[in-house]
Amino acid sequence: MFALLCTAGLVAAACDYVYAPFLSRLDQPVVFTGADLPQAIGIDPAVGVGFRWDAAAGTWVQIPIQVDQRVVVGFGSPPQNNSTAGVTGTVYGSGGQDVTALQYADPSTFVGADSDPLFDADDELVFMARDAGPQAPATATAPAGTAGPGLAIALEDPDGGTPGYVYLFTGTAGADPSAGEDYVDYQFSLDSGDYKTTYKRADGPNPESSTVTTYAYTAGMADRWMTTDLTLASGTGVDILDGLKARFGFNTCGRSNATFANAHGAFAANIDGPVRAIRSYIGANSGPLTQETVVFYADRIEVTTNLRVHAIPSIMSFFDWSSAAIGMEYGSSELAAPVTIDGDPDTVSAAIPEWEYVSGPQGVLSMHNEVTTSISGLSLDTVWVDDSSPPFNACWGDDNAFIGAAVTDITGGLPNTDPRFSGFETLTARRTLSVWTDATHADDWSPTWAAESFQPLTTAVSVFN
Repeated sequence: MFALLCTAGLVAAACDYVYAPFLSRLDQPVVFTGADLPQAIGIDPAVGVGFRWDAAAGTWVQIPIQVDQRVVVGFGSPPQNNSTAGVTGTVYGSGGQDVTALQYADPSTFVGADSDPLFDADDELVFMARDAGPQAPATATAPAGTAGPGLAIALEDPDGGTPGYVYLFTGTAGADPSAGEDYVDYQFSLDSGDYKTTYKRADGPNPESSTVTTYAYTAGMADRWMTTDLTLASGTGVDILDGLKARFGFNTCGRSNATFANAHGAFAANIDGPVRAIRSYIGANSGPLTQETVVFYADRIEVTTNLRVHAIPSIMSFFDWSSAAIGMEYGSSELAAPVTIDGDPDTVSAAIPEWEYVSGPQGVLSMHNEVTTSISGLSLDTVWVDDSSPPFNACWGDDNAFIGAAVTDITGGLPNTDPRFSGFETLTARRTLSVWTDATHADDWSPTWAAESFQPLTTAVSVFN
């Protein structure tokens, strides 16, 4: 059984956040759409509740679940100026709806609420795999304060082992889907004030002091596209991140996160739930529909970037660590031994790794990247830059340095990916990070963790009477 220690300085939830002994997926969420759970369609999310069975106590234990509603809306277009009032119905809050996409519904943005307040086919229900328990005995009755029948969800690792179970029921009035838990605390804090009335959708920047805090990490965002802080709670408490960065190439600063934030853009969603937080935004210079969605879990961060832009020569994405990360090790599936992050250049394989990690007294995290695209013959490689005095400009950040940057570089030219124009291709990049509470096993955990990403848990849903 894996368990977390109550460590000084961590939030209170750390002391009772215990890994389930039935599943090896330490950080994985389980996400169902309504189409996956047709038995639950039409349920009011406000009274949907989840449970696991406690075999030792012979009773039910409520676990947090979260429903995120989604809605198809148009992207719209950037308004003519920053004083243009927004109207609910598109991401930008202005312009037409010729190009649409499924977005997370959010009344605090111009996407707005889902017109169907009940759980429907495209909504998502999420809980953590580690909150599963054993199968309830046939003699068990529904938990007090719920109405039956319920749903029994069996979660099984393709590699074998005892399945875990989560049970869903409809609660009575006053039910709390969060089970009194809050695994993630997202504070969206726009320096100018209220998003709908003060955000500069035509011409940025839009400084913010937003944070995400869990028992395992604290992340900070300074603007749209600018994740600039990451502190790992099990480490020395220093901010190891200069920025999650993107640019066209090493020798140009004409397009980077800084120019994205300085131009037009908008938020699609800022959602803070008990299981996860969702931060989704669009607008990257001449790619006004390019979108990034960051989903924060207790010890996992998922970054999905949908490239939607005219033909471009190349693009790269990477974590540029701060000087506080010096002394950490970088390892990957392509390295026989890790290298030290120290600002001194090293030679590292250009092959795209299946997994990576950074580890040290500052903390430890594993990383996995993948690109899904309709573009044939795409040229990808990894460029390692650990140089405190690089021969090119860092463009933005706390210093003109590249500290332990494993750059995913797409070269050779990319065709049009903007759906506003005919004949467009698609490219989606996904980056997953897992924050570990024990820094001594990064090299063991990372390959297993990455392999699990390619082998999701299998699920089976049945009625619990």
